[in-house]
Amino acid sequence: MRKYIFTIFCMLMSLASVHAQDVIGKWKLEDGTAIVEVYKSGDVFNGKIVWLKNPTEPDGTPAKDSNNPDSKLRSREILGLNMLHGLKKNGSKYAGGKIYDPGNGKTYNCSMQVDGDVLKVRGSLDAKGLLGRTMDWFRVK
Repeated sequence: MRKYIFTIFCMLMSLASVHAQDVIGKWKLEDGTAIVEVYKSGDVFNGKIVWLKNPTEPDGTPAKDSNNPDSKLRSREILGLNMLHGLKKNGSKYAGGKIYDPGNGKTYNCSMQVDGDVLKVRGSLDAKGLLGRTMDWFRVK
């Protein structure tokens, strides 16, 4: 009987470990314009753009971060750009990070939570997340 209970305990711990890491992976933005890969670096979670629906400018050159307020960064490519930074796991949520929107060149406070195959990403002007909006990103399998 002890072996049976121990086996079930180990299985549950394994599932809990997998659940804790379920934010890691590729997520398609709700508008379908990009895929972001969320990864862990040390004790924080970050995300980079790994696919773009429109990866090039009209002249055929790679899409650039042309809306960045820092003129020195406007020539960097969008593909491969780290747009999520410094999120820390807090229970079932990830919070305390930043999200950069290359569409408007602005950086917002960020939190997110996994709901099955949907990642609820909240960008906000304030640290508590009251003034902002939530976007649904969908897991890419």
